[in-house]
Amino acid sequence: MTQIKQKLGGFLEQVGLFLAVLFYVLFAWYQWWSGVSPRLIRGSAEREAIHHAHLSIGATLFVLLLLIAVIWLLRPGQSIMGRIKKAFSNVANTAISLFFIFMFFSMLCGLAQAWSKGEETPFLGVFNLPQFLDWSWSTAGYNHAALSTIASALFSGIVFVYLFTHLRKYVKPGIAVGLLIILHLVVNLPKPPSLHPIAAFGSYVMIPIFYLTALALYCWAKERRAVYVPVFMVFIVFFLYLPYIAFKVLPPWHQKSAEETVFVESAEPLVPARPQAEIFSTPESLARAEKLVLWCTQCHNAAPSDSHILGPNLVGVYNRQAGTAEGYGRYSSAMVAKGIQGTFWNRPNLSEFLTHGKEFIPGNLMNQQSDLSDPVKLNQVIDYLEYISSK
Repeated sequence: MTQIKQKLGGFLEQVGLFLAVLFYVLFAWYQWWSGVSPRLIRGSAEREAIHHAHLSIGATLFVLLLLIAVIWLLRPGQSIMGRIKKAFSNVANTAISLFFIFMFFSMLCGLAQAWSKGEETPFLGVFNLPQFLDWSWSTAGYNHAALSTIASALFSGIVFVYLFTHLRKYVKPGIAVGLLIILHLVVNLPKPPSLHPIAAFGSYVMIPIFYLTALALYCWAKERRAVYVPVFMVFIVFFLYLPYIAFKVLPPWHQKSAEETVFVESAEPLVPARPQAEIFSTPESLARAEKLVLWCTQCHNAAPSDSHILGPNLVGVYNRQAGTAEGYGRYSSAMVAKGIQGTFWNRPNLSEFLTHGKEFIPGNLMNQQSDLSDPVKLNQVIDYLEYISSK
């Protein structure tokens, strides 16, 4: 009987190791898809293909996590409590355990986000997972983004420390750290439209700081729970609020119920939107404008639809009263108040908001993601907003 348990334990250990390696490889691929997708225009065939691959890999990662957890429970040996204690016995084990925990809940929220839009989530691209959660798009989406960021940060720290421990066998520790930081900077050279203060600060400042913190914990606080537990807690809280810090996206636990919409007359005469044929005379001019609104489509839907993303749908925004998109309930009080004062999104107001948004509406939640100080680019973006709002 003991021999059977030993063989079973060895077999499960090998299967678990195989699944863990497969999981890490797929997760790295998943991260790559996540980095490429925002650089593509929402609705384009290429972005849709990557999005479907993203959903399939996410569903596969979720199933692999379940299998790894089952194997972990089935392996003979220590009691469950003994295994849990071992999983959090030192800083390395804690980081790995937290990574798998946050990945599980991140993938769970990602599945819920896809299901809220009626999308399929095929395991291995073939077997569609049945829907078993009914969460709103915004709640699932925020939690998915925040928890994914925590998991990604833990994964990056684990890999950095692993590479350091092997590289230091051949070079001095300081040189090893320098080489790994340089490698990170080279791999993450900014690519439009990611050349933005937020993206640059994250790539060139925050991530290297996180690497060095992970290394410091591994080298000097490996067994000091009183040191590494508070550090992990601070980083987790920071990343939970990162979508708000970076993009002013309110966490679900801070969102208020939508205020009743109050419609008023415009404070100034409105010039009707031109016919679409008059706005862009050639397909090339339309394509140039679409490229400029790439950053807008990360938070806004720009296609005819009743759905909103993080921000309100942009279709119909031209000459619309500020803070009154139908079905959108996450406006700031400042935006709603500006609309009640008679502000409508005509060309002058759009121009002012897109170039000096914080001064035009102090306290609004939109985080400007592109530089529109060039009048030509600014007019092309406004032309596009007029184009998708024109009948």
